[in-house]
Amino acid sequence: MAERIFTMPDLGEGLEEGTLVSWLVAEGDDVALNQPLVEVETAKAAVEIPSPVAGRVTRLHGEPDGTVAVGAPLVTFEIGGTGDADVPGDGGRDPRGAVAATPVVRKLAKDLGVDLRVIRGTGPGGRVTADDVQAAVGTPDAEAADAAVTRMPVTATRRTIAENLERQWSIPQVTTFRTVDCTAIEAFRGEVGVSPLPVVVAALASIVQAHPLMNAAWGGDAILHSSAVDVGLAADTDRGLVVPVLRDAASRSVAELASEIRRLADGARAGGLSAAELTGATIAVSNTGSYGSEAGTPILSPGTAVTIGFGVIAPRALVVDAEIEVRPAATVSMTFDHRVLDGAAAGRALSDLVDLLQSTERLRDLPG
Repeated sequence: MAERIFTMPDLGEGLEEGTLVSWLVAEGDDVALNQPLVEVETAKAAVEIPSPVAGRVTRLHGEPDGTVAVGAPLVTFEIGGTGDADVPGDGGRDPRGAVAATPVVRKLAKDLGVDLRVIRGTGPGGRVTADDVQAAVGTPDAEAADAAVTRMPVTATRRTIAENLERQWSIPQVTTFRTVDCTAIEAFRGEVGVSPLPVVVAALASIVQAHPLMNAAWGGDAILHSSAVDVGLAADTDRGLVVPVLRDAASRSVAELASEIRRLADGARAGGLSAAELTGATIAVSNTGSYGSEAGTPILSPGTAVTIGFGVIAPRALVVDAEIEVRPAATVSMTFDHRVLDGAAAGRALSDLVDLLQSTERLRDLPG
């Protein structure tokens, strides 16, 4: 017999620790190679960490809701002489003995105080669903129902979001605004069959080529410019704000951007994106118009110097050739790190972006 200690792996760029959500195995269990061991929540995503070996679990290091630093002991294994770890389980368990449920369902069960091990899943193959978890929740007593204040526990994700925002707020950042006549955007997106967001991302990726400081970050003793335009896209999910990263936006067509935006948004809502898909943005876009907001002052994403906010497109009275016309319009904002860009440089960059968005001919010249 040999003992092996498995330490907390590096789950993504800049992540130094994770919060244990739930153990998927118990001490004494025989586990197979790549069998999920534990669900861990980070600032970026909820992920299941698989076993690096086949063996017997002799010790689990850490308790649910506790934090484990990268490189700290996570699981101790006994290697060699294990029993058969592949005997099928029953009901809501997968063939390796772990309860079959997605990370989102596991998180729901944890928040509601439901033990997944006592639920018989009704999903495919006995998988426990969100409805199964909800059905297992008892009716609160009258005293709790009548309480004027409900104490809502702060999840690891929400706590990390708050900490990140507090750190980002220490950056000297400024927001400037412009109104965009969206007549050209509406005409162009109608031609290619997409929503406004991929058009904005494509235009931004094009403008960045002439304004490299938009795609840079403050490095203390240097300004760090990136040649790749990797766009962080703020996404609202049940777990809180998630910012998946659309890679190499400048080389993609508008249709390709639209497809990738849909994939990343769906993955963010399902909690299914990898840590690599949630880190490394060089510039960011917040589509505040998606929930009806006219304008916003988004805070910078980590490692970026610019976040573009795009408000809802709605009819407005605009002055066109000295005449007042009702046209579709939106407010676009640009929040920028004042250590990297001065106000004049930011203003020129935003003006160039607005000019492109207002030109049907220039929009048609974007990568197709």
